[in-house]
Amino acid sequence: MRERKKAVVVGGSNGIGLAISLEWLNRGYHVVVVDKVKPDSEALSSEQDCTFFPCDLMYPDYDLFHTLSEDGSVESLMITAGFGRVADFQFLHQGEIQKLLQVNAAAAIQVIRCFYHRVRGITPFFCGVMGSIAGWVSSPMFSVYAASKAAVCRFVESVNCELEQAGTANRIL
Repeated sequence: MRERKKAVVVGGSNGIGLAISLEWLNRGYHVVVVDKVKPDSEALSSEQDCTFFPCDLMYPDYDLFHTLSEDGSVESLMITAGFGRVADFQFLHQGEIQKLLQVNAAAAIQVIRCFYHRVRGITPFFCGVMGSIAGWVSSPMFSVYAASKAAVCRFVESVNCELEQAGTANRIL
């Protein structure tokens, strides 16, 4: 008997990530939430429907992501984790800049790298990462946040070109 299909949602405990987690549940998936906080919703508390792994993307557990990527019942990866602060660049301190780039861009790219053999394979695999309009359109008070999201947008665009050249139908959204 085939194991129940699974969806991994990084940042699935609240906000858009929680909404995506609930949608995967509605589609019959077992949801694996990877986040630094436990899910907000009672709907994600049932052990049969959801598994929670604590992980702060400032210090990611790449062994966890490698293990999840080897689970053949995982059919989808969605990364929604991220944060930003509306402020002029002059008011962002060095630590905040580092954290924004690490969580929003570097960790997201490295998590996808853990699953890349699945994305590049011939078996259908859904992979998405939350970008932002700020990654496409410049505006004041979003400088570093916009830079982190622009990095994700360019990364996805470039990797999708590689996937097309490799002949796989999978793409990162």
